[in-house]
Amino acid sequence: MAITPEQIRAARALLRLDQSTLANSAGISVITLRRLEEPRGLSKVSPATVDVVRRVLEKAGAECIDRDVRQSGPATDEIRAIKRNIDEIVARSARMMAKHPPLTDDALYDENGL
Repeated sequence: MAITPEQIRAARALLRLDQSTLANSAGISVITLRRLEEPRGLSKVSPATVDVVRRVLEKAGAECIDRDVRQSGPATDEIRAIKRNIDEIVARSARMMAKHPPLTDDALYDENGL
């Protein structure tokens, strides 16, 4: 999957990585990373360098989606687990509701309106 200069900058911000830290982790110079982060940076560095930077960011917990970046890893896995639990509760509730007719005004109130 390709990564854009904007995504690299966004991923660094999301992960709170400065250019020096990312460059060191990717085994490239800060100058190379700066070139890569420029608007037309992909044409200024080798595809292998772009790939290394992308893999380092992914390993650090950034996930590039479409033209955006989101944090991945344990926090995202935890959110997915919570969503699955909520989906199960909703499905179970829907099955229970399907077994019982809906309440009417007559079922809710007595002859005195209470």
